[in-house]
Amino acid sequence: MQPQTAVITGEVFEKHRPPGYSHPERPARVRVIREEAARLASDGIVALLEPRSVPLEEATRVHDQDYVGMVAEASEYPQYLDPDTYVGPGSLEAALHALGTAYEAARLAYEGRYRVVYAAVRPPGHHAGKRRAAGFCLFNNIAYAAQRMIEDHGLKRIAIIDVDAHWGDGTAEIFYDRRDVLYISFHQDPRTLYPGRGFPEELGRGEGLGYTVNIMMPPLATDQLYLKAWHEIAMPILERYKPQLILVSLGFDAHKDDPLTDLALTLEGYWALLREVLVLAERLTGRGLALMLEGGYDLRVLRDGVRVVASLTEEEPPVREESVEAPGETVGRFRRFVERVKKALEPYWEL
Repeated sequence: MQPQTAVITGEVFEKHRPPGYSHPERPARVRVIREEAARLASDGIVALLEPRSVPLEEATRVHDQDYVGMVAEASEYPQYLDPDTYVGPGSLEAALHALGTAYEAARLAYEGRYRVVYAAVRPPGHHAGKRRAAGFCLFNNIAYAAQRMIEDHGLKRIAIIDVDAHWGDGTAEIFYDRRDVLYISFHQDPRTLYPGRGFPEELGRGEGLGYTVNIMMPPLATDQLYLKAWHEIAMPILERYKPQLILVSLGFDAHKDDPLTDLALTLEGYWALLREVLVLAERLTGRGLALMLEGGYDLRVLRDGVRVVASLTEEEPPVREESVEAPGETVGRFRRFVERVKKALEPYWEL
């Protein structure tokens, strides 16, 4: 019997290497995922698929041509494009495979080949804007997947749910004045974390007003608070939007053990939240769910995260982690944030 979950990853993503010294966005992130996926595939739990590439010009579906050319040229030598984001001789090959693999995940989910498809790629993508690299990201993988599903498959409404700890400013920028892509982001309070933006009032422009939804989470936000935000804000909006496909920017850096952030999700919390997303996706779209790796810098969490994704079609989480109770101050701040989000969205959505 064919597994219900597919993982698409490969050694090509390890070719993107930091120049000269260690960096949190490192090849080992994908290596541990690939090794765990191979173990699960040998047990028949997941299908392990090969990554796909695309020609360089495909990146211009979501990025300016001059920027795409700059990335290609810069990748000939190890260097930094900004203080955080590097390129090197293997970066362009990895980045083009990340684009192609993200689209493949979306296509397989849309065609119902699998209930869950996980594109475990790097470099990540959600900070990459139309004309800039940022936040470890070169090309915007999930934006490319969404745009190609619109252009090549005729979709009219796609939802992107971003659960990375950081706001996906690149994804928001690319679709900021459009309503054919609804972008919903759960992220740490921008006053406390890069990129310093992603406030509830940043909700789109023109045709896209109300279609960028920023759910800021206070530091130390727990599983329970994430699920409350899902039920009070994200889920009702998705039910009204009625997407034809749901894509997820999956960052494991909201986990309590991540070295770069201050949130308190557990792997059990990730499973509970993503399970809700899958159930809603299947009910609203009749399609599968595609997830694309973004951040997450604790290797143990990334490895065990493969088991979380593989178990979304099951009734119980594969990993048990103790979830702490959020401090009273955190709960109070969360309630104020939720009310702020609802107030910003009041003209556009009934919540």
